[in-house]
Amino acid sequence: MEKVRECQLFMTSKDESLFCETLRAFNSNIFFLDVKPSFEGNIEKRLARDVANLKSEYISIVNFDLISKDELRKYYKIRNGYYYFYQLGRAQMQFLRSIPDVNVENCLQHGRIADSYDVNDLEEKIWKSKVYNILKRLGQKVYWYYTLPDGTREITMKAQSKLIALPDAVANYNGKSGNFMINNRAMFVPEGITLDEINDNPELI
Repeated sequence: MEKVRECQLFMTSKDESLFCETLRAFNSNIFFLDVKPSFEGNIEKRLARDVANLKSEYISIVNFDLISKDELRKYYKIRNGYYYFYQLGRAQMQFLRSIPDVNVENCLQHGRIADSYDVNDLEEKIWKSKVYNILKRLGQKVYWYYTLPDGTREITMKAQSKLIALPDAVANYNGKSGNFMINNRAMFVPEGITLDEINDNPELI
């Protein structure tokens, strides 16, 4: 039986480097594959030790303990000359990067890490669970900030489920200068931020 999991997150490039360094300290055979469709079929030019060194926002976390490079080279489809490398598998997890929002200045749009695994495959479950454990250890809780129809501003008392922010995102997208972490159009602030500290972003009102 297959199980599916995901963690939505806020990361800056500095946070990405911290995450990659921590993950590779656990297993140095873990790399990051650019899976954005392109004419590049050479995986050596798509692989990196640090996500921050890749231009694409579409990444696959690859565990080379469970797959060889020769096998990975075959994990693609070609459409109109573009190479579509697979994002998920026993040795792979999907990683959609958190990036500055293209429509709202000074705000950070969420990303996510997701996987599926065979419940009977202990080796697969263990390494993928470690990725989530690292995220949980590095991440901090975030809270939904919103405005009621009468103009009253509120921050939820309860942290948002399955949504975290890493330290640099917390420091630089805390709502104090209209610089929010956003999940689509919903605004989030880190733990400890008060309403008096927040300056609204006119583009999000």
